[in-house]
Amino acid sequence: MQQTLYFIRHGEPLETGRLLGRTDMPASVSGNEQVFARLQVCDPIAQVISSPLQRCQTVARAFCESAGLPLQVDPRLSEMDFGDWDGQSYEALWQSTQSPGIGDFWQSPWQHTPPNGEQMSAFHLRLSDWWQEFTTTPSFQSTAIVTHAGVIKQLLAIWLGLPEGFDRHLSHLEIGYAKVIKVIVFFDDTGRAWPKVVF
Repeated sequence: MQQTLYFIRHGEPLETGRLLGRTDMPASVSGNEQVFARLQVCDPIAQVISSPLQRCQTVARAFCESAGLPLQVDPRLSEMDFGDWDGQSYEALWQSTQSPGIGDFWQSPWQHTPPNGEQMSAFHLRLSDWWQEFTTTPSFQSTAIVTHAGVIKQLLAIWLGLPEGFDRHLSHLEIGYAKVIKVIVFFDDTGRAWPKVVF
């Protein structure tokens, strides 16, 4: 048995150049149109799951309404909470002299947590928990998940079996707005999930 998943990053936000984690900035009209178009060309989608943030949920809901599908919203698929940095411009963050700074975080996110932000270990754990739960009760239907780049990168680490605390892939992977990552999950006779990322 197998299940096909499409992880889709939200479209370009109304304002770019900002570190958006839990900041609930909507996507632009063109950004939502791009994601909607991606959803339409995936294999027939039977279910849709979305982050609760507007830049994901708005277009996911619009697609579900057009396709006659229910929408599942899961807060565990929200982007990482960057605390005091959340919503600030990258320019301001790079000019800041506080420690740790954004440069420290980008280089070693498991060792440096944004002020009042979510620890990388906690972010990784909530996505690991979500994946474990999702694959424990598979529907074997094609599923679209509208979420964030940080979420997809953490899930990639899980799918590839990277050791916890490994973070080099975070700065070496770029997942653009409205990009799609296809994953086929095979289930063996014991029910264990074997994900395969398809390029």
